Amino acid sequence: MLGGDSVVKMEFSSNRVQPGGVLYVSTNHDFTTKANGLRLPISNSGMNPISQVIPRSKFLYEIRMSPSVTTGKFTLNLKDYYLNESLLVNPESFEFEIDSNPPLLQLKTGNSIDISELQTGFLDIEANEEIVWDGNISQVNLSGNAKNTLVVSDIIVSQKNIRLLFAGNPNANGGILTISFNGVKDKASNTQGTIAVPVKVFAFKSGPNMNIARRSCVGMELNDGRKMVLGGRAKSGVLINGNGTLSSAEYYNSVTKEFTFAPDMIYRRQEFAIVKLLDGRLLVSGGFGGKVGNPSNGSLNSTEIFDPITNSWTEGPLLTTPRQLHKMTVLPNGDVLVVGGLSPFSPFQSVSMVELIHVTADPYSMTVETIGNLVDSRGKQSQVVSVIAGKVIITGGERSDVTGPNPTDYYARSIDSIEIYDISTKTLSTSSTKVTKRFNHFTHALSNGEVLILGGISSRFDDNQPILRAQIYNPMTDTIRDHKNLLFGREWGSSFMFPYGKDQIIIAGGLEYRTVNGNTYDTILDTESWSESDHRFYLTGRSLNARWDGCEIQYSSTGGGMILGGRIGSILANTEEYSFE
Repeated sequence: MLGGDSVVKMEFSSNRVQPGGVLYVSTNHDFTTKANGLRLPISNSGMNPISQVIPRSKFLYEIRMSPSVTTGKFTLNLKDYYLNESLLVNPESFEFEIDSNPPLLQLKTGNSIDISELQTGFLDIEANEEIVWDGNISQVNLSGNAKNTLVVSDIIVSQKNIRLLFAGNPNANGGILTISFNGVKDKASNTQGTIAVPVKVFAFKSGPNMNIARRSCVGMELNDGRKMVLGGRAKSGVLINGNGTLSSAEYYNSVTKEFTFAPDMIYRRQEFAIVKLLDGRLLVSGGFGGKVGNPSNGSLNSTEIFDPITNSWTEGPLLTTPRQLHKMTVLPNGDVLVVGGLSPFSPFQSVSMVELIHVTADPYSMTVETIGNLVDSRGKQSQVVSVIAGKVIITGGERSDVTGPNPTDYYARSIDSIEIYDISTKTLSTSSTKVTKRFNHFTHALSNGEVLILGGISSRFDDNQPILRAQIYNPMTDTIRDHKNLLFGREWGSSFMFPYGKDQIIIAGGLEYRTVNGNTYDTILDTESWSESDHRFYLTGRSLNARWDGCEIQYSSTGGGMILGGRIGSILANTEEYSFE
């Protein structure tokens, strides 16, 4: 007979309970015959959280919690309590947590996805705690302008994850997809009733034409939300300010979807560098072109600063060395490191001198300091600051050495060296490790201080091949390791990266050299994404135009961005946005 068992077994419905909530305990012992019924001794609690124990049968009891005890943990210690009745309890103690918070749900990637993730057929929704939910399709509702014909076809529920399987198609332009869940509870039976999870669905969509078709331009989002495209090269036969190299700048308003002219730069520039200073001003340097009013072109050593408050350009200090196809990096103290580049005319000479622009509020008081020379002069390199390591990491690039006076008297090749600028000591050093030879590639600073290196090509000649293998460099240990392969080897300036979720970057556009001898190429429509948490590349959506040598604007305020101009045969004025709006 169960009531006569000397070993009392107890099973509680949960170890989490709401204030004023209910627990159930099932047991093999009949406590209804006892004068005091089922007794539950409490320890490690200032107030007794149990207000009432109600027998629902001989072996099932309802435990009602006090609504006044809203937080904390408590333990039921049963061993000593029943020892004088010759009863052994198994287990001897139980620990509970009082939980007044309903579960929270969030898309695994944060609050944003690429449209291709809906097209693959499922999404994962994560809970912040273990959930109790039937997972019926009737308990999920889809709404929003990204929905189109999308429906939920099945649901798979685990302890902290809800996988939604989809059928149908989302809106090709993306938008907002709101996923509403009804009746999701945690183990303490807390629920919000309906939990709405808004998802930003990013997709490429056609943008308006710029006023001027251009390639080899640069773009930047201002702190006030305006987007700006600068300089570049106009279409063949188009002359502005006496030359096809442009001083022109344009604003893009992402609300009205219109381009309007911005103040011209003081210099016409293409293949130049741009950074946004810590105070929100823009700094441009170098490039190929000339001062407005002078129709001739050459390699520039000038700098200029755009103030978004006054909407005006002011000349900055001159670099010691003219350069184009170089890189600039803003340091944590606000100064700007200038590295590498090429001379403009054949025979091409790469630049070794490294310079530091000391930034001040007054452009006329800015100065340039010579830091030293790279061991390997280079242009078309990639560089990024690792704040954790306190270093700027300079990888790869193309080295070109002049061998004589004629246009063909130069020797150009990709290089495998990594050079390092130490921010605190203002010194240059060379890493003991090597990167796969590449130029026109990308680097991305990871949250742990490491640097992801990806893309680029190996040569400009018949032995040219795309570099599929990505690598990760650790500046703290000065080591490098091979990483996953890109799905497409690509190079040139319209390839770009930006985050759209918790830890994602997306890579789009550019050229891929596909032939054995490397002298022909395809432009690329397919995009791919990389996840820092998953450490892998995967195919995402498609851009609308397979363009290269354009420019991009990353939308730091909302995520996403814009690809502008470039080439598909001729130079383009058209644009496309990667956004959810």
